[in-house]
Amino acid sequence: RHSPRMAGAGTTADVASYSALVHACAKANDLTRAESWVRKMEAAGIEANVVTYNSVINACARCGEAPKAEAWFQQMLAKGITPAVLTYNSLINACAKAGDLAKAEHWLSSMAERGVQPDDVSFSTVIHACGAKQDPQRAENWLRAMKSGKYPGVERPSSFCYNSITQAWARAGDAAKASGSLSEARADGIECSSASFSAVIAVHIRRGTLDDAEWWLREMIQAGHPLPRSGSGSCEALAAAWQHRGERSKAAEVRELGSKAPSANSSSGRTNHTNGNFANGRRNNQNGRQQGAHLR
Repeated sequence: RHSPRMAGAGTTADVASYSALVHACAKANDLTRAESWVRKMEAAGIEANVVTYNSVINACARCGEAPKAEAWFQQMLAKGITPAVLTYNSLINACAKAGDLAKAEHWLSSMAERGVQPDDVSFSTVIHACGAKQDPQRAENWLRAMKSGKYPGVERPSSFCYNSITQAWARAGDAAKASGSLSEARADGIECSSASFSAVIAVHIRRGTLDDAEWWLREMIQAGHPLPRSGSGSCEALAAAWQHRGERSKAAEVRELGSKAPSANSSSGRTNHTNGNFANGRRNNQNGRQQGAHLR
């Protein structure tokens, strides 16, 4: 058997060429073609390497095909190829996207046991998955593990982690925990998103702790975040809550506060951070560009 020649180039395809094709298919979310190129290179007598497997497993992750990702991973091990941290991260992401949180946690735990140190992305993916599954305590447990100092490949948690946990606690209706998560992030010097501030304000309004909601509103303005014009965590929602309680002066004060602050749709405000998990996760972590792309 011999290697095919690259079309129009007159050069023989090698592992790097095939791996580049698999990677391109992964970026295009074309799992069928990515797998096809791996099989073609094997048929041509060219052994796939760690880069090839990283790419095809990433293709599985992007398409939410966790069982296929695990099958390629097992094939990789069977051929004696040592997985890299990126391999595990793609595998974790595949399981997270498929909603299989237990499997995602399993792979995060097992990578350290196999001598591969997890990084920020490894933990962030699981933390985000826990939040998406409405299990903020589970997410917070992983945050504690991340901050434990046991993992040399891990820096401080990014805003992506804190946003996920804060918003999950808010959705769960736990105002104290949501506030605590956001406060912890700020104490760690992490800038969280407008969406997290709004979520904390909203849960305090729902719980009737309006003084706390107003405090967070003022903190949101002081941090330079634009205020949402409407919604459960907006100035108007808080003003309406004060009004409903009969506190007309407080309602007027909040409305005046909102009228002077930049809104989310104002050109004088920051970029809208409604989807702040990704936007701020990228900015506040030197691995952020990889993290944001990996989780999309």
